Amino acid sequence: MPSKNTKTETIQGLIHRVNRLERMRQDFVANVSHELRTPLTVIHGYLEILLNEDLANLPEPKKILTQIYQQSLRMERLVEDLLLLSRLDSALLENEKLQKIPVPHLLHGLAKDAQMLSGDRQHAIKLNIDENLEIYGVESELRSIFSNLIFNAVHYTPAQGSIEIKWYRVKNLAYFSVVDSGIGIAAEHIPRLTERFYRVAEDRSRQTGGTGLGLAIVKHALMRHKGQLNITSEVGKGSEFCCTFPLAL
Repeated sequence: MPSKNTKTETIQGLIHRVNRLERMRQDFVANVSHELRTPLTVIHGYLEILLNEDLANLPEPKKILTQIYQQSLRMERLVEDLLLLSRLDSALLENEKLQKIPVPHLLHGLAKDAQMLSGDRQHAIKLNIDENLEIYGVESELRSIFSNLIFNAVHYTPAQGSIEIKWYRVKNLAYFSVVDSGIGIAAEHIPRLTERFYRVAEDRSRQTGGTGLGLAIVKHALMRHKGQLNITSEVGKGSEFCCTFPLAL
């Protein structure tokens, strides 16, 4: 029969977990509100100008409309990412949903998208992949994992830097890795990178159009595929984001 002390410790543990979940909920609501408030404030301000001013006399009407459009896109991306995270949290990964995914084909397409995203910055994007290695999973979720990590490397690697995309097998695990020569991440930030809305540099992250949810999506999609994420980085030298997938999912 459990002792009185054991029961007390169990109750205290439950109270601690409940309080922790409540703090997480409050932080999440506050973060969502903050992320939506900024674009809404911009849109409201510009619409107020358009309503109160003679449109014929506005010096740069196209600039104002462009800003409104960009801020609306930002909110749309945020809502889409929140909905995706909610689905990843709540839905079970059922066997009938699993398909054999042609990962090499997927990565070739994402590498082309990354080169387009790079544009004038002319990153050297290299593919080093096992063309015959496929895994079982949900294609849309795997695409989210791969695209978030690849596009992050493009965003945070200086012009003409290098990005290597790897896909290979070691024993019973498949490895997906993105190695860049980017700005790097200080060690104290790495444990928190997959938290929702956590940003190492808030201004820089917003400039890239990020919602602050990309790595949280990666984490949850990986968990559903029984995968893991390992991050190594050095400030000023670059980063490696490496995912492992069991081949027997």
